[in-house]
Amino acid sequence: MKDNYLPIPCAQHEAYQYAVIKGAMLDLSWQDERGAKCGARAQPIDVVTRDSAEFLVIKQQDGSIRSIRLDRIIAANRVIDGESLMD
Repeated sequence: MKDNYLPIPCAQHEAYQYAVIKGAMLDLSWQDERGAKCGARAQPIDVVTRDSAEFLVIKQQDGSIRSIRLDRIIAANRVIDGESLMD
């Protein structure tokens, strides 16, 4: 799934940054670069820009680190209260 990055709304970007600052645990689902649906419960640890795109860097429950392109995130909900970061 090769495509150009589509910027996300500023409010959504800020919600990811806030989740990083607060150390919130998130239930995430996204499409990988091939278009396959993926999911994880993870702690966001950074929001970064590289290769003309923005990414949420997460630490998964097994301790592995992964970067997810922000425009590929389908759903992001805080574990503690289920509130969506996508609204």
